[in-house]
Amino acid sequence: MSQDRITEILNKLKNIKGVHGAAIIEKFGLIKGRALPGWIDEESVAAMVTLILKASQRASKELEQGTFDGAIVESQKGRILFDNIKDNIIVVISGIDAKLGIVKLKLNAAVKALTPLL
Repeated sequence: MSQDRITEILNKLKNIKGVHGAAIIEKFGLIKGRALPGWIDEESVAAMVTLILKASQRASKELEQGTFDGAIVESQKGRILFDNIKDNIIVVISGIDAKLGIVKLKLNAAVKALTPLL
């Protein structure tokens, strides 16, 4: 039941205009949920999220900024948003046309809904 709910929440994120997909990755790289298009390799996403998480956690610690909560990677063609949920990371992959405020608002709501499920 909870896996169906996780998939439903991730699909809601994916359905936001400009969002390509979303996934939940456990801190060691295990994929706990996904709503990704076929052209995105989920194993590559998991590996990249794990690397970015480790680098972000180390930077936060070394610079005495507290614990890592989230990040946004901006590129020429889009954004990758990360948010921390317990020992997991939710990642949203969007195009440049996605409205960042709306995506962030919906991401925060998804984090609240997913927290009791993970």
